[in-house]
Amino acid sequence: MRSRSLVLGILALGAFGLSACTETTTEPSGGAEPSPAAPELAVAGNTWLVRATMPQYRTGVAAATVTNAAGQSIVYAIGGRNPIWFNPQATVTAYNAATNTWTFRQPLPVRLASTNGAGVIKGRIYISGGCKDHACNFPTDALYMYDPATNTWTQKRSIPVDTFPDPWDFKHAYGNGVTGVINDKLYVVSGCFQADAPHGYFESCAPLFYRYNPATDKWVQLPAPSTVVGTDDWGSAFLGGVIDGKFYVMGGMHWSGGAWFAVYDPAANKWTKLTTGFAKSRYGAASAVIGSKLYVIGGTRYNANTDGFDILAVTVRYDPTTGTWTRRADLPSPRTSIAASRVYLDGKARIEVLGGSGTGNNLQYTP
Repeated sequence: MRSRSLVLGILALGAFGLSACTETTTEPSGGAEPSPAAPELAVAGNTWLVRATMPQYRTGVAAATVTNAAGQSIVYAIGGRNPIWFNPQATVTAYNAATNTWTFRQPLPVRLASTNGAGVIKGRIYISGGCKDHACNFPTDALYMYDPATNTWTQKRSIPVDTFPDPWDFKHAYGNGVTGVINDKLYVVSGCFQADAPHGYFESCAPLFYRYNPATDKWVQLPAPSTVVGTDDWGSAFLGGVIDGKFYVMGGMHWSGGAWFAVYDPAANKWTKLTTGFAKSRYGAASAVIGSKLYVIGGTRYNANTDGFDILAVTVRYDPTTGTWTRRADLPSPRTSIAASRVYLDGKARIEVLGGSGTGNNLQYTP
């Protein structure tokens, strides 16, 4: 079943933003040990801290963490939108969690927002899809790789067009998705659009799911989550993360607030539907994995009572062992169009949450 057009979806994103990021951190390894945490970072568990403000304010960035030669976690905030005019940006900034400082890095080759998030493989960051203009009239299915060691970007093979089952029905991955990494391969759930030529505009379609192998620079299309969540419920608000070699992904309908939650097992090459834990989807939320648990943070949720949208400060945690959701400490203030990535300080994992205007656009959570 086709839903609202891509144009309507992007207009909604302009108002509320969408960021889908996943577990993209490499743990400290080798001879160097992580730098000790500053005294003010020795905080109790289930606590939020406000850290150094991200320069050149942006919403809906993609976030990924790579460990540098000194064993420090460096979080890269990639692309995103100007929070006032919502124009996509090419800006790349790097946050050193140990020194609480920011630096500018080589910009993206193109301006990108609302991407499929980012994944890290062997110290390199991969980012796919996204909008190149304000109204997303020209979404992209391109894949770019960033090498922090050389501070350079390289374009790789684009996500292939889906023509199944109709060879004349072209479905394109355009972004608004989520990326996971399993066994040094990217797993990408992407929003989908197809040209509706008689009407002259794009129609949204069920999300596409692909695996990318950097060793061969090739994509393989996989069964989409809509195979288990139903063709009416797939939506386009995707969050998730990899836990114990399986890809947990959440999506939902922006306008109705309906949500779904499913896990992909690469060994069986199939999805299994799970319990959402809350009845409504979240646009603009962030997600990250720590200790084999998935954290979903903030975002914008449809409120049926007001027929409007509420920006959330809520943090919830999913435990796949018990299949249960638990409420955790709220953000210091409601936030949306944010991204998250795991970092290490003094050998302990924390979550860095990025995005927004001014103070509070860089928050750190201690589980």
